[in-house]
Amino acid sequence: MDRNIEDRIIEILSTISGFYTYDDKMGHEYIKLIGEAVELIRRIESEPTSLLENAKNDATNELSNELANRMNEKSFFSSPPDRKKSEFKISKALVVVALDHLVANL
Repeated sequence: MDRNIEDRIIEILSTISGFYTYDDKMGHEYIKLIGEAVELIRRIESEPTSLLENAKNDATNELSNELANRMNEKSFFSSPPDRKKSEFKISKALVVVALDHLVANL
């Protein structure tokens, strides 16, 4: 396991966990961090059917779904402010749980 990948994923998790009040600048940073996390997760080597492999797959699916659906830049940033705040809170909760689960299995 590449310690740099693990450390960066933990750093991303910590940064996302620290996002409390929403603004569009944070929204762009959040989306960028999710994309980076997906790329890092894909680079983690694991044995097929291992707990780590399952956690990787779960995290990749969850984060990719967030980017494709709830946090889709075109639709998300054109939403009303209250909706953006609400969607961000939901997304953040899902992303933090997925990354936390992955980190627990590293």
